[in-house]
Amino acid sequence: MTGASGWIWDPDSWQEWAIRLLRQQYGADNVIKVPDQDRGDLGIECFTRSGIVYQCYCPENPDLGPRALYDNHRDKITKDIKKFIQNEVELTRLFDSVKIRSWILFTPRHESHKTVQHCSEKATLVRRANLPYVATDFIVDVHELADYKDSAEILRRGPILPAPVGVPATIPKVTADGIDFRQVQSPLISVMDEKLSRIPRLANPDKRATYRAHLLGSHLTGEGLLDRYMESIPEVYQQIVDCVASVERGLLLAYGPGDLPHKVLGSVIDEVCERVEQVVPGIAKSNAESIALMAVTDWLQQCPLDFEEAG
Repeated sequence: MTGASGWIWDPDSWQEWAIRLLRQQYGADNVIKVPDQDRGDLGIECFTRSGIVYQCYCPENPDLGPRALYDNHRDKITKDIKKFIQNEVELTRLFDSVKIRSWILFTPRHESHKTVQHCSEKATLVRRANLPYVATDFIVDVHELADYKDSAEILRRGPILPAPVGVPATIPKVTADGIDFRQVQSPLISVMDEKLSRIPRLANPDKRATYRAHLLGSHLTGEGLLDRYMESIPEVYQQIVDCVASVERGLLLAYGPGDLPHKVLGSVIDEVCERVEQVVPGIAKSNAESIALMAVTDWLQQCPLDFEEAG
């Protein structure tokens, strides 16, 4: 079937795309796929931990008019809602403690109010069956691709993010050994401290030590995030590494004598954040900031980032 985006799906490719899209919508860890290769399917493709069942369906013929498309959708809903009721034993075991509040036919497009009416009739049928895995306010609905426009756009731009990737990481205030970051010293940290001392607001040693500790804690968090990405989604890890390297390459020409140090520092942090958010849509903003501060901490300890005096 040809969608509004110009993409062409067959039933199998639509099912694969739809599940990827739903994992983008809800988080990869929150969508449970239900394979049908072993002894048939149960009338569903996947379900969410929040209680939404999806049956993904794409007609064979992409040129169906509204009436023929309705006939296809009606027959599919009727067939699979019957399975949803009849497979009570298997579905009770499958859903466990999850109460299903919605059964949704997910299809590239639908164009008839009669489909919605048919959904209402089937929802009533399910509620009357008093199934142990069905919520009292259970509904049947039909969704089309346009209903997930934002998630579809994110999915086209990058890989699916596991749910924890979008959760803000905690920035530690001490090292794993319980050492206060304010007290950590090394030759490279001394280099960073000297550069930070040129920022008027950080001229005070105590204020500078506090900010330096924040940078070091964020550096540790950023490294932890990159390790997680490298293990679970290496393509995201590589995109971040590449975009950080790109910003680093531009540092020598981006700023010069007369640029205010605090402005330079803020601009570099903002640029890395924006670039990370572009290549990893959906990443928590605080995680992007931790990665930016990790990069800036490295650059302050070495050559790439410095504050040149005018004249």
